[in-house]
Amino acid sequence: MSVDDVVQQYQQIYDKNTQSEFIIIANITNGTPANAANIFKGTHPDVKIYAGLSLMLILALATGTPIDEAFKQSLAMSGLITNERKVPASSKENIDKTSTVDPLVNVRIDARLIHGQVATMWTRSVNATRIMIVDDQVVQSNVQKMTLKTAVPGGIHLSILTAKGAAERINAGKYAGQRVFLIVRNPQMLKIMQSAGVKFKNINVGNMSMSEGAKQIAKSVAVTPDDIETFNALSKSGIHLYHQMVPNDHQEDLMTLITEGK
Repeated sequence: MSVDDVVQQYQQIYDKNTQSEFIIIANITNGTPANAANIFKGTHPDVKIYAGLSLMLILALATGTPIDEAFKQSLAMSGLITNERKVPASSKENIDKTSTVDPLVNVRIDARLIHGQVATMWTRSVNATRIMIVDDQVVQSNVQKMTLKTAVPGGIHLSILTAKGAAERINAGKYAGQRVFLIVRNPQMLKIMQSAGVKFKNINVGNMSMSEGAKQIAKSVAVTPDDIETFNALSKSGIHLYHQMVPNDHQEDLMTLITEGK
């Protein structure tokens, strides 16, 4: 389910609400439900958003404890999200900011861009100092840019660029000494960047949503004929393409998955 789908669900529930308050409780601060809630709050300022569920919090709410008091009881794992800031109790872990010759420490295709797995697992796993979102459509959407800025982990820089703009900045050495985690929604963005001179060694295909004409080749990956054509071109240029949802998962060769899925 995409962020837009969740926003629509919130609206449907909001329209039926008869209580004096409308509260959204999400599992983690950087997940899709919380990101969608921030977008929804933009047009519904009366809405309160909480994130950071724990068993203790669920039990407190189930026994009738007021939500503010319940969060005080489990403050170490949760917090209140406002438009101004998040209020987590625990500090962010220090991130290794050792530089690399090639600033691109991970290149990932993920239809959801920044969400829980990216924010809490991948960013730490690759020790990123910057997340770079490359998408020609997202750049034009103030709402989507606001959501991404909200979702990015603390202490991590964020760039939101077009494919052409990203290629120009990478080729110019603008990110020398940084550890850049590049995320796109589809392989076409990477093909444009490659054509502009950006060199990729490995591409991690994590999440590609089902769409018209697409076929499922893995639990979280559906590809269209256009996607397959692009992947074939990237693979033939010497790039290693693999599917891996989270860092602890086994890597699966993407081209093998495509062949087996025919």
